[in-house]
Amino acid sequence: MARSDPPTTDVGSADGTTGPRVGYVGLDHHHAEPYLQTLETLPATVPCACEPNDAFDVDSIASLGDVPVYGDLETMLTDAAVDAVFVTLSNRDTPAAIERALEHGVDVYTEKPAARTAAELEPLLEAEARADATVCVSYPWQGHPIAAQLKSRIDDDFFGDLRGFEARFVASQLEYRDADHFIFDADASRGGILQWLGIHWIQLLSWLLEDPIVRVNASMATAFDGVDVEDGATLQLETADGALGTVHCGYYLREGVYDTQLNLYGSGGWSSWDPMGRTFGFEGETELELESTDDDWGATPHRTITHEYEAGAGYGGAWGREFVEGFFAARKTGSEPPVTLEDALAVLRILDAAYESAETDRWVELETEP
Repeated sequence: MARSDPPTTDVGSADGTTGPRVGYVGLDHHHAEPYLQTLETLPATVPCACEPNDAFDVDSIASLGDVPVYGDLETMLTDAAVDAVFVTLSNRDTPAAIERALEHGVDVYTEKPAARTAAELEPLLEAEARADATVCVSYPWQGHPIAAQLKSRIDDDFFGDLRGFEARFVASQLEYRDADHFIFDADASRGGILQWLGIHWIQLLSWLLEDPIVRVNASMATAFDGVDVEDGATLQLETADGALGTVHCGYYLREGVYDTQLNLYGSGGWSSWDPMGRTFGFEGETELELESTDDDWGATPHRTITHEYEAGAGYGGAWGREFVEGFFAARKTGSEPPVTLEDALAVLRILDAAYESAETDRWVELETEP
């Protein structure tokens, strides 16, 4: 491992001409490089970083540049004048990191789900309020243009009474992945593919539907040798208004291949969208299929909207950058970020119910009030 010696003096404070100074926390993470690439496209600087794992080669993160890398967060926050931190630590270690940043009055952009359980995340809501700071949880698919299309059509009652939904997030097998990483460790992460990939669609559905999920039934499978978290999961979900849906996810495919889908079914309309495409990337185009029973659609009841991606570096390309810009705008104006801790807490409650259901082999009901 190569690690720069941290300075013994303050590295400076925020400068309105350079944008916020962002300390990056957690370089040993699959999203560290793409997030740093996103930050490179924004009026922000990354003057320092923190990586607690001494065995990790920080020089392997090409987008970091030649900046001091600290071995613990407290020292970085004390020595370096940062306005915000990006956190990509394990689910186990993230709540303490967020709390430490809030104690220093520093805003936080954190990788989802931000904790292992709802109980671990819940105290952070009070900590955020005491600090008068901003915390944004990274669920950037909410910022995708097709997600915005779906949200607008739901708001305009395109679907009528929503009756059903289905979501799928299937990816390459664990033999093609670094299964020794902490995202596949039960103590560090609590779960496997559901809390790492399937959770994207759970959050997106929760945001789109505005109809809380109240019951969950789940089955999970752990089939990869040496890994103690699920590599396959299927959830049945029921909303307060009676819509029924499924979320299916699994590490089943050959290297580099994905199979994703997000479909909505209503009394007045239907939609179908493959968010990811065959291989991971945010280039080319993606399509949203729509079908309506409305008389205004009588001549062409089935239509397709094509979204052409704007080329852009980083996680999510151009629309991923816009999601991060939403965080920077929120911290500047004091408004809510795109995804709040409250939103993340609601998602974790669904995950809690799913893991409980898989353990008990029964439906689990969620509380309708926080």
